[in-house]
Amino acid sequence: MQNKILITGGTGRLAAELKKHIEAEFVGIEHWDFTYEVPRGEYDLVVHMGAYTDVVKAEKEANKCFQINAFGTFQIVQTYKDTPLIYISSEYCKNPLGVYALTKQLGEEIVKTHPHHLILRTLFKPNPFPFEYAYEDQMTQGDYIDVVAGILAGIIKNWDRKTSELRYLGTERKSIFQLAQKTRPDVKPNSVDDYNKKIGKNLIPKDYE
Repeated sequence: MQNKILITGGTGRLAAELKKHIEAEFVGIEHWDFTYEVPRGEYDLVVHMGAYTDVVKAEKEANKCFQINAFGTFQIVQTYKDTPLIYISSEYCKNPLGVYALTKQLGEEIVKTHPHHLILRTLFKPNPFPFEYAYEDQMTQGDYIDVVAGILAGIIKNWDRKTSELRYLGTERKSIFQLAQKTRPDVKPNSVDDYNKKIGKNLIPKDYE
């Protein structure tokens, strides 16, 4: 018997990759405004990955970011409080800097009120790495989106849907630069400090620990 899984942000890149790894009925709610109304359905599991993710733009759209990442998560938790819930969070929540990280951390606190939840802090990049530069001083357990989706599929399969906890979803500890080199050998190193200085705000953290 297949699981019926509700995936918020169901038309996003991570959801698309996840669907390649697990057999289930999927309903993406990208067309729902879950800050306003969350239709109730019968599901075996909710994977909440819908989020506002633009770290820099969030500083100018703080209200929108809060509405999606915090209040939207509250709406999901309230509507599906009787359904096991996986929340896709961010490594940036460990030492939150700026609006994005703070709203994702608020989302984690809201999810902790759910009786059967799993919070997964992660970071993922397109494969191959699409940028000319990568941070040599930012550490991560994250990986490429296809790798992260495969690990997430295993977690979905093996989680008992009763134990509530926070985990990190990823692979070995490395820098973003080391990750980028795996698919783009010509990538150039840059610094988190230099980028934060460039944008005039301390928004990008160096470590998830």
